[in-house]
Amino acid sequence: MARSPGAFQSITFAAWRDRFPGQDRASNRYYVTLAELLVRLGSFGLGLTWKVRIDDARLVTRFAEIEKASSGAGIGTLELLALVAPDLQFVDGDFAGYAGDELRVVLREFDSTSWDLCTADASVVREIRQHYPDAVPTPEDVLQEIPWPTTRREM
Repeated sequence: MARSPGAFQSITFAAWRDRFPGQDRASNRYYVTLAELLVRLGSFGLGLTWKVRIDDARLVTRFAEIEKASSGAGIGTLELLALVAPDLQFVDGDFAGYAGDELRVVLREFDSTSWDLCTADASVVREIRQHYPDAVPTPEDVLQEIPWPTTRREM
C-alpha cells in the first residue's frame, strides 16, 4: 500500500457532531457525510476526478454502483455528489481526488466514526479545520494504510 506523499498534511476529525454545542440531546447529533465534505472543498474539489473504494461495496447496491462509476478514468465531483447526496453514510470508504494524474486529496471515512483528510493544499486543511475545530493530525499508522498510489492515478 502506498503512503501519503511527504508534502501531504493529514487531519482527522469526528464524523458525528452536535448541531448546537452544549445541548445534550440525541436529536442534536448529525453525521458529516461525504456530500458535505465535497461541498466544503468548494472550488478546490470541483474539477477533480474521483476514484472510490468502499469496504464491502458488493453487499450494498448503491455502494457497488458508486465504485463502478468511479472505475476506469474516475468520476467527476458533481457526478459523485449526485450519487451520494444528501445523506449517504458509509462505514469504511476511501475517496481519492485527482487533477489529471496527480493525487490532490484523499477523504477517508473510518468506521462511521471519523474522517481523515489528506492533501498538500494548506488552504483546504484550514477550511476543514474552520468547520471541524476538533481536527487533529492523523496518526502515522493511519497514513500508512492509505491505499492510493501517490504519484499517478490508477487506470
